[in-house]
Amino acid sequence: MAMKNIAYEVPGKDKEIFLDPPINRIPDLLAANRKKMLDYGFKVAGIPFQVVREKTRKDILYMSQRYTAKIQSLFCNNQKEGYFSVRNGNQNEMRSGERGDKTHGKEITMDCKAIRDIAIIQTGHEPVLYYPGIWIKNHLIHYLSEKLNGIGVNMIVDNDACNAGFLFMPVLSHEQASVQKVMLVEGKAKMAYEEVVFNDLRKIMQFREEVLALFRKNATNQRVKTANEGMQTMFEWFTDAITRYYNRGCTDMAGLLTAVRCALEKEFCIHNLEVPVSRIGDIEGFSCFLLHIIYDASRFAEIYNNTLHEYRHVHNIRTKANPMPDLVITENLIEIPFWVWTTGGNRMKCFVVNEKESIKVTDGSETLITLSKNEAVPQHRARLKDLTKKGIKLRPRAITTSMFSRLLFSDIFVHGIGGAKYDVITDAIIREYFGVIPPGFITVSATLFLPLEACDLDITDLQRRQHEIQDIWYNPGRYASNEIQRNTEFMQKAEEKQALLKAMAGCSAGDKKQYFNRIRELNAQMHHLMRDEILRREEDVKKMEDKRLYNEVVRFREYPIYLYPMPVLQKYFQHVFS
Repeated sequence: MAMKNIAYEVPGKDKEIFLDPPINRIPDLLAANRKKMLDYGFKVAGIPFQVVREKTRKDILYMSQRYTAKIQSLFCNNQKEGYFSVRNGNQNEMRSGERGDKTHGKEITMDCKAIRDIAIIQTGHEPVLYYPGIWIKNHLIHYLSEKLNGIGVNMIVDNDACNAGFLFMPVLSHEQASVQKVMLVEGKAKMAYEEVVFNDLRKIMQFREEVLALFRKNATNQRVKTANEGMQTMFEWFTDAITRYYNRGCTDMAGLLTAVRCALEKEFCIHNLEVPVSRIGDIEGFSCFLLHIIYDASRFAEIYNNTLHEYRHVHNIRTKANPMPDLVITENLIEIPFWVWTTGGNRMKCFVVNEKESIKVTDGSETLITLSKNEAVPQHRARLKDLTKKGIKLRPRAITTSMFSRLLFSDIFVHGIGGAKYDVITDAIIREYFGVIPPGFITVSATLFLPLEACDLDITDLQRRQHEIQDIWYNPGRYASNEIQRNTEFMQKAEEKQALLKAMAGCSAGDKKQYFNRIRELNAQMHHLMRDEILRREEDVKKMEDKRLYNEVVRFREYPIYLYPMPVLQKYFQHVFS
C-alpha cells in the first residue's frame, strides 16, 4: 500500500481543537482495533503475539498502578516522606502510601480475562512542561476511559533526550514584546530525562526567580497587570509544588514534573495511570520485542530505511536527516532503533553484529552483550536483564516506542500532531515487517491562548503599508501628499522623471544607463522633499509592526499550563469534549 501524504493542521484559533477521527467515531475505531489485533497470528521472538500481548498488558498495568500510587503519595496531605528515584534503574519500594492494584478512580482485577476485556486508551509524552496542545491528550484519554469503561494510561517518555527542560515566558514590557526561554535544566541535551536528578533546590529556586523577574516586567497597563497576577499565582503554585515534592524525597526531573501535573489533573478529576518508559524496559514483553528485532536486525533495518525513503519522496523532503536518519547497514554491523547508555551517561546508538555462532549488541565501540545462537529465548531474556544490574540501559526510540505500545499494550493510542505525522512511518513498517494491518490511532491537538488581549490590527493593511514603504523609494510621485504636489520643485522633478521614462523606451543602451542614473538622482531629491512624509509612514508601519510582534507573543500556543490562571484552564478543559 502506497504511503499517503496526510495533512494535519495545527489549530490556529483560540480554543480550537483538531481531532481525528471525530469523537463519535472513536468507539468504533477502538472496537475495530481490538478485532484486528485478535486476528494477528505472528510471533514475537518465537512466542505467539497474543501470549506476549496479554502478558505485556498485565505487567504494564500492574507497573502503572504502582508508579501512579507512588506519584499520588507525594501530594497526599498526610504524606510526610517516602518516594523513590529511578536514576539507578532500581524500582525501590515505597515506604508508605502504597495503594496496591487500585487505580485513580477504579479498581481492576488482575486476571487474564479482565486484562483481555478492559479497553486501554494510551497516550504519551516527554516529562516536560506541558502546554495546552499537549495536555489535551490526557483529558481525551480520561474522557474516553470514562465513556468506554476503560483505563487511560499516560506513558512518560523519559528515554527521550533532555532538550526541552525550559519554560516559555511572555515578556510584555515597555520595550518590544518577546517570548523568552527560561531554562530549568541546562547541559543535558545528550542525556535521557530519566538521568536528570536535582542534587539540591538551588537550580529550581533560580529558575523560579528568573521567571518572577519577568513577571515584574509585565505590569505595563491594567489589563496586562490583571492577567499577569493570575498567571503568576499559577506559576507560584507550580514551583511551590515542586519544592514540596522535592522535600518529600522526589529528586528526579521526570518524577517531579509528573507529580505536579498529576496534582493539577486531580483538580480536573482525571484518573489516568502513569508509567515511565524507563520502567517498561524491564518487563518480559519488551525483552521479547527487543530480541525479535535483534534476531532480525538486517531485515528490520532494510524495511525501516525503505519506509523513510518513501516518506521523504511523498513529502518532498531532500535531507536524509529528516524526519530521522536512516539506520546504518554495513556487511555485518546493523543499527537498530534503540538507545543504549550506562547510568548517568549520554545516550548512544545501538548496533547488532551478527556472527556465525552469536549475536553481539554494541554501542558502536564496546560489546554490551553476546547472545549465543545455541541458547533459547528465556536465556537471552535473562542476559538482557543482567544488563540492568550493571547499569546498562536499552531503551526504544520514537518509532519503536510507538510500535511497542500500539501492538503489545494499548487498544488505541492518542497522538499529538507531531507523533501522528511520524506514525505514518510506523504504520508502513508494521505492514511490511509484521505483515498485518496496523491498529488505527487518534490525533488530537488544541490551541488555548493566555488571557492577554491582542491588539486590533489588520494584517492586510500592514502588508500594504510595508509594500508602500518599499515602493516609495522607486516611485515617490505615487505617494506624494497634496501639500507636496503643490511644491513646484517636487513637481518639476516628477515631470522630468516621467519624460526620461518615456525617452528610455526607444534609446540606446548607453543613453538608457545615463537616463537611469538621472532617474535615481531625481528619486533621491524627491525623497528629500518628502522626508517628513516618509518618516511619518515609517513610524506608522513601526507601530503596526510592534502590534504584530505583540500579537505573536500573546497568541503563542506553547506556553506551559502552569502560566494559565486556574479559572482559564477550568473554563476550557472541564467541558472540552462534552
